[in-house]
Amino acid sequence: MKITSVLLAGLLLCGCSKKPMSNDYPKETWAFAGYASPDSALESWAWAFSQGERKVMLQCLVPEAQTILERELAGKSDGAIKAPAAQIAAKDKGYTIQSREIISGDDVILHISEYGSDRLTRIELKKIGSDWKLTGPGQDDSPPNPR
Repeated sequence: MKITSVLLAGLLLCGCSKKPMSNDYPKETWAFAGYASPDSALESWAWAFSQGERKVMLQCLVPEAQTILERELAGKSDGAIKAPAAQIAAKDKGYTIQSREIISGDDVILHISEYGSDRLTRIELKKIGSDWKLTGPGQDDSPPNPR
């Protein structure tokens, strides 16, 4: 009984019990999940984008991508960011991580698909210090259609 209590306390302290590991991320479950893993960094990005949260969107990115996004958002009010984000998010249902490609200990590529789509998107994340950050927008990862 004592061992079980110690294990449960350890799980609670490390946050491991907060959310079970899953490949499916329905939109209604998106939340700020931090940057401790590639999966949580991507979920944080999806949540921030869907809410038009400029500060969190920038924090989700590597410095080079932050600079690009800052240029794109320069001069735009929060309202001018949130309105289009809400329109895009209204169409989103969620995403599934189809595979994780480990390039190195600090470089991972997630291959995801949006719910209702067969198209794959490739999202690269890099570890900076103890945080995982997206390197930029996802790239189409679907095989070309044969004609």
